[in-house]
Parts: sequence; structure tokens; C-alpha cells
Amino acid sequence: MYRLGRVVVFILTVGGVLMSCNSAKSTVEPTAQSEALETLITEKSFRIESDWMYPLMTTSLNSLANSGLVPPGSTINGISLIGNANFVKIHGDSISMKLPFYGERQLPGKYGSNDIGIKFDGIPDRYEVIKNEKKQRHIIKFTVNDDQESYRVTITMFPNWKTSININSTHRTSIRYSGIVMKPDTDKDLVVN
Repeated sequence: MYRLGRVVVFILTVGGVLMSCNSAKSTVEPTAQSEALETLITEKSFRIESDWMYPLMTTSLNSLANSGLVPPGSTINGISLIGNANFVKIHGDSISMKLPFYGERQLPGKYGSNDIGIKFDGIPDRYEVIKNEKKQRHIIKFTVNDDQESYRVTITMFPNWKTSININSTHRTSIRYSGIVMKPDTDKDLVVN
């Protein structure tokens, strides 16, 4: 019996070592695609278009879900943006954003304004890029201010060029967008009106 117990302990120890060696291989190796993305980020010359929007769930949004005002093919947890013009464009030191917003305003906006989206065109207050070498992932953080509102934006860019954008506002509930990175399009004027 004693010998069988030692064999079981030995097998479990060897299995644990092999599993820990396997988990060390979770490092993502750079590819041509991830290196091209890094070039765009370094040159500060790219744009992001979002396909989905994920508003913060609140009691009001749950009530809205029951009213039938959610676009077809969407739920209150995930709203499709396909066919809706939206972008985050970074060109040099300037940033342009035009994103739809679905959620709650905590403070009033401009009086008489029908413009409820998130818009900005200018130079951010702070801009920081962090690279996770192990996962070949980039995180871009910046803060922008318009006339009345301030936004803290965090963009996570994955090596396959997919993105996640988190926006925290001084006047609205938080919201997240998912989409893709694109090379800058010189044929389109993406300036915020």
C-alpha cells in the first residue's frame, strides 16, 4: 500500500509539473499582423469602427427593453451598430470621435440640443500607450474634454485588430464598444461636425 501511495504522489507531481510547463506557453508570439498593428499605433495613424455597443445596465434601460425600442437583432445588453456611422480616429496628436450613445445621462447636456452621441475633435489632455508583450495587446488611455463633458477612454487593441473601447463620462453612464482597427482612410472626411 505504501508503495502504491508513493507512485500516485509521483504521478500527480509529474502531471502538475507538465501542466505548469504547458501554461507557460500562453505567450503570444508576434505575427506580421500584430507588427503591422504596432506600426499604426506607433505612428498614431489609425481609425476604429465599432460593430456593437454595450450600455451599462440600469433600471431605466431594463424598462426600455420591454418597450420595443431596441433595434432589430439587438438586445438591451448588446446593440448592433452595423449600418450606423461611428469612429474613433487617431491622427498624430489629435483625436476625433463620433460614437452613438445608449444609456442614461446623469447631468443635463446642452439646452435644446438633439445631439446625444459622444463627439470630440481635438487634442487629448493625456495620452498613454501600454503594451502587454506576453499577449501582444495594446492599451491606449486618454482623457478628452468638450465644452461641458469629460471622457476617460480606454481602448484595448488585440493582435487580430479587434478592439474594445470603454468610455467613462462625467455626465453619462459608462459604455463599451467592440469593433476593428483600420488603416486611415484618406477618401473619407471623418471630421466631427
